[in-house]
Amino acid sequence: MEVAGIIKEPLLRELVQALTPVGATVTGQEKGFAVVVKIGNNSKKLLATTRGDIRLFASLDTAGQFIKNVGLSKFEVDMNGYEKGRLRKARPDRAEALRRTRTKVRQQPLFEGAAGRQ
Repeated sequence: MEVAGIIKEPLLRELVQALTPVGATVTGQEKGFAVVVKIGNNSKKLLATTRGDIRLFASLDTAGQFIKNVGLSKFEVDMNGYEKGRLRKARPDRAEALRRTRTKVRQQPLFEGAAGRQ
């Protein structure tokens, strides 16, 4: 798939709102998914971040949700270049902190006075 250039989210939203023929293909990449936007009959551009880097999504679900929120009702999927991996490194310190903040839910007795009976 030959891609010429990038497109950022604000411009993509404007094109969709202006009813320009726009299509999307979610393509597998190393450690995630990128969105290729097809504008008109032959112009294809990669979705980019505000800083100009290729925007990668961690899962097909998040890419699909983004496409839906932009205003497109369908997209294609190309898994050829997909390699499983993490977009961001693991944060075991945050996972441990979350474990410490969670509390166990206690089941309430069904009937009053039943808590002490067995």
